[in-house]
Amino acid sequence: MIRHAGQWAAALGLSLALGVPVQAESLKSAVQAAVTENPTARVRNADVQATTLDLLARERDFLPTVTATAEAGAYYYNDPARLAPANNNRVTAGARANVEAKYVIFDGFRRANAVYRDTARVDESIFRLLDASETLALSAVEAYIDVLRHRNLAAVTRQNLVKHQDIGNQVMDLVDGGRLPASERFEVDQRIAAARLVGVQVQQALRDAEDRYEAVVGHKPEGPMSMQWVRNLPLTKEAFLRQAVAQSFQVKAAETAIRQSRYDEEIVRSGTLPQVAARTGVNAGLNQNGVPGRSVDAYAAVGVEWEIFSGGRKAQRSAAIMRTVQAQAARDAVVLDVRELAATTWNAYSANIERTVLIDRQLSATRRTADQYFTQFQAGTRSLIEVLDAEAAWFNARFEDVSAEASYAFNQYQMLAVESRLASHFGVRASNMALAPGFERRAVEAGPFSVFSTDIPALK
Repeated sequence: MIRHAGQWAAALGLSLALGVPVQAESLKSAVQAAVTENPTARVRNADVQATTLDLLARERDFLPTVTATAEAGAYYYNDPARLAPANNNRVTAGARANVEAKYVIFDGFRRANAVYRDTARVDESIFRLLDASETLALSAVEAYIDVLRHRNLAAVTRQNLVKHQDIGNQVMDLVDGGRLPASERFEVDQRIAAARLVGVQVQQALRDAEDRYEAVVGHKPEGPMSMQWVRNLPLTKEAFLRQAVAQSFQVKAAETAIRQSRYDEEIVRSGTLPQVAARTGVNAGLNQNGVPGRSVDAYAAVGVEWEIFSGGRKAQRSAAIMRTVQAQAARDAVVLDVRELAATTWNAYSANIERTVLIDRQLSATRRTADQYFTQFQAGTRSLIEVLDAEAAWFNARFEDVSAEASYAFNQYQMLAVESRLASHFGVRASNMALAPGFERRAVEAGPFSVFSTDIPALK
């Protein structure tokens, strides 16, 4: 265990050794398959792409709008001061058309803040995807370790059955030789049946673990499985808690939500400023305004529109501020959750270190006891019940040993997941994904237009 850090189940005499390279089913390939192919990952990836496309649609706010209108019909005019008697007070057929281009020059920085908000929203979506990747990676690790654990437990139960059968054969010889009563045969048969029953239960649990593995990774586990111990873990609990909060994708997503709310505050403030826009267009008509014949006119102008008063502005600004306060409180709650998860993970990690050391000692003691009892049984100084009970204690210790090793291995990878670096540990990095966080920083530093050239690959 701890003293055999290079091997898992060395005491079992198994061929599944830690740190030994295998080709059939590596933990790294299992994690990569889960993170990239699991439907949950595709859901998050689709959300990132949809949010990014919403951002790219913001480009329309920075480009001119061109509108065209046209109509035809019958019109009635009664304007004797302007129209000649022949054209006044009559219904005439007419038509009109207009083409106009409009470009907003200034809008109180509403467009820029809307882009900044949406870039922060994209970053949040990416951080949610990365956090989901950590969860999927940990689920894959858990499923992998569980299959390996049950394979080891199955080997232990087989060896336990063989040991009891060997004892049973010797008991039969002693019964046949008259050295033991016939009732001893029934006792050992009962223990052999119990060993078979445990084997059946372990095999069922192994099949369940393999089905769980298939659900997470996408295929059944095949061939030998192994893993390596994690290196470079934090040495103290406080250091682990600090790293967990600083690197957590959940915390980073919550922080981007705060900035989104602040940009919304600026958007609300922009409503109190004037909007300046340039307009140019052409009007064409037939029998316009009651005057027979064709008419064409063009125009170009710069106009200002300013909503000087609108009810509810104070409440609107206060609501935007309170949403920022809400986002800040949500971020603080996430930090507390991450710290609590980190603390309990560290506690489990520390406890499992002590647990494996103690089980090591227990294994050694129970094996020596079982061997000594069997020798004394052969010499006639120990009963069969005592021998079988000693073997049961040895079997239980080995059973607990395998589970303790699995828990200790899982705790190490769980610590990486709490620090939001489990996926990257297996080669799945943010830079390898279709989109990486940093949209908000790029927009703020290089201007809103800088994000509109983003290329979004198609979903696979």
